[in-house]
Amino acid sequence: MKITELLSDFRKWLDGEDAVSLTPEPRQQLSEWDEFFVKIAREVETVMKKEMFTPPGGPTYLPGEYIIYLSKEDDTLWQGRKREGLEEGLRNGLSKRARELVGDKVLKTEKIALSLGVDGALSKGRVRVQAVWDDDSPRTEVTTRKKKQAPLVIPEQTAPAEEAEMTIVRPRAPLFSISYVRDGGEALTYNSFKAKVEIGRGSKDFPVDMKFEGDQEISRKQACIERLDSGSYKIECLGRNSIEIEGRELQPGEQAELKPGQAIKIGVYELKITE
Repeated sequence: MKITELLSDFRKWLDGEDAVSLTPEPRQQLSEWDEFFVKIAREVETVMKKEMFTPPGGPTYLPGEYIIYLSKEDDTLWQGRKREGLEEGLRNGLSKRARELVGDKVLKTEKIALSLGVDGALSKGRVRVQAVWDDDSPRTEVTTRKKKQAPLVIPEQTAPAEEAEMTIVRPRAPLFSISYVRDGGEALTYNSFKAKVEIGRGSKDFPVDMKFEGDQEISRKQACIERLDSGSYKIECLGRNSIEIEGRELQPGEQAELKPGQAIKIGVYELKITE
């Protein structure tokens, strides 16, 4: 079945109708690919209905972007022209469906953007949809870090009584550190005070610990580095594109053991655990 035919029956399938006319006709058996297309469309529509709202006297608001997470098996199947057709069909059909859901109200969202991602926890045939409200990920401004000044030590005999009773808060040592560099530039260090560090471009809806901007091939959440209770480390690829560990590709949804000093490549960035 062609994409144009899918779009013509889009509303019928989403509403669960079997036929367009009143004339009884045998129901056409959908192919495995058509069934998957309709499954995704229904999941996105469910999220649309859940997220949409209309303030008193105002237009109706819908999220402008939807990230559709597939299993690793389905992601492998939907590649190339099939992937383009899937994204185009969903984008066109769901844009029309959004206007139908709003009815005679004014729709504030100008267009619907869709992207496909991978969730390694999903089984074949299952999908997960994430709505994104912010249309543009805010760019991070890098400012010069202020150097920490050594604490001023006041001799006990000269300190006022109220200052002598103040609690001295000493800086907590980080659990581990990550050294990173972009395009061979200056090496910087991120000190982590928690066991898990999320890395990516980030956005208001997708906050990350280490924000890597300037490379659109890096997803909002691209990778996660975790320090385990045993003291060892693991890394997981969360984005749409693979990352590299010592030159070996880690595909979306995959995990791997990570050792301090091993080179990690995420887009134009290179990093490693330095402890």
